[in-house]
Amino acid sequence: MWYAAAEGSLTLEIKVFPKSPHSRLGPVDGGRLQVRIHAAPEDGAANAAVVALLARAFGVPQRAVTILLGQTSRMKSVRITGSTVDPAFLEEGSVDVKSK
Repeated sequence: MWYAAAEGSLTLEIKVFPKSPHSRLGPVDGGRLQVRIHAAPEDGAANAAVVALLARAFGVPQRAVTILLGQTSRMKSVRITGSTVDPAFLEEGSVDVKSK
């Protein structure tokens, strides 16, 4: 399973694809949620873009998204606190997440 829910938080296993033409979540492949971001993996820009994208998708402030493992890797474990969104909606396929 690519996510685990605990009281008040979700932990996601993701694979990041930097320098993508569009920011997008999904699909789930190989036990990880694919996260495509436009930012390049330089000076923390890709990690910041991942945090911002997940925060928008799950309706939480960016401070509620924490990269637990994989700061310098495409494979990451991420915790999201305070979201009421069920991550199962991402199992259907990819989802474009527009900025506010």
